Amino acid sequence: MIKKEDIRRAIKTFREWDNERKWDIPTETFKHHTLTKSENALKTAEFILRIMEDQKANEFFNAEDYDGTLWIINASYYRIFFLAQYLLALDKKKLPEDAEDTHKTVELALMYYFIIKGSNLENKKDLKWEEIKQSRLSRALELMAQAKEENQELTQQRAKKVVEYMQAERTKRHEFTYSMTVNAELTKAKTSIKRAIEFSDIVKEYIKIKGSKIE
Repeated sequence: MIKKEDIRRAIKTFREWDNERKWDIPTETFKHHTLTKSENALKTAEFILRIMEDQKANEFFNAEDYDGTLWIINASYYRIFFLAQYLLALDKKKLPEDAEDTHKTVELALMYYFIIKGSNLENKKDLKWEEIKQSRLSRALELMAQAKEENQELTQQRAKKVVEYMQAERTKRHEFTYSMTVNAELTKAKTSIKRAIEFSDIVKEYIKIKGSKIE
């Protein structure tokens, strides 16, 4: 989640970036490409979920044993990540090529430019998350942080499960373990899609209020 040091880092980093004019200027092509990738990511997540849950789709794709939960969660996160980049692009900001930890940087930029900068929070000392939460966009920030953390956590878990499945196979427990895992992760996957949709709704609402356009 959003930590106190994240708030300090965002303020320090992007004040420096603004002074140094470090942001690149996004082209219309970049905006369109980023928005399209965001839309395709959500469609991918929804398609995979349908394949897993719809019997006809499952049979058509011969996907009886298919577990696409990791890809649903991953695609749902990228819906959020690309849409956050699009929002920054509408504000004439594109990450420079040498930017490090781009995912965290986009998250912090969202917080600084759309919640802190230009508000009565900007010059507050020792700014706390509780104060930032008063903003409507803070919910979008929470959703992005949750999605990123879950995506990273599941990827790490999958690496561990490779070893676990090999061990389970030796004792003939693989089939049961796999079934339990898929059921648990499918619930997470559905939550990820809902999170991505809620993030999208908040961003669209913000853009509409500001008078910009989103396709």
